[in-house]
Amino acid sequence: MIKNFNVKRVLQGRLYKGEEIVSSIVKFLKEKSITSGLISGIGAVTRVKIGYYEQREKKYISHEFNEPMEILSLKGNVSIKDGEPFPHIHIVLSKEDFSCIGGHLYEAEVFAFEFEVIELDGISFERDFDEDTGLFLWKS
Repeated sequence: MIKNFNVKRVLQGRLYKGEEIVSSIVKFLKEKSITSGLISGIGAVTRVKIGYYEQREKKYISHEFNEPMEILSLKGNVSIKDGEPFPHIHIVLSKEDFSCIGGHLYEAEVFAFEFEVIELDGISFERDFDEDTGLFLWKS
């Protein structure tokens, strides 16, 4: 399944120290009525909760890290789930010792954060439960 989209607009913003990334992006998407797009960002966090999808068990394993880390890459997409804008975001973080961790982003407390949302024009993808994977994936 392939859909062609055109860029409608590019929005940039920042979050302030202490704000939470995922809920703030959801709020931003709702305020701007964005239901299709791409998300990216850089910055630093003081706390994060990320997950890894265990394919055999068909469930996420999550872990919280309570330490300062740099955001090396934050990348995601925007679609519709349960009638609402839904950001699906992954993140790669660098620790003080320069080792990296990453995974599905559940939440993160900002130290500093700048982001871009590229809004796409056209019919938005909708998420639906996929029996084979146990995930909510784009409908075909």
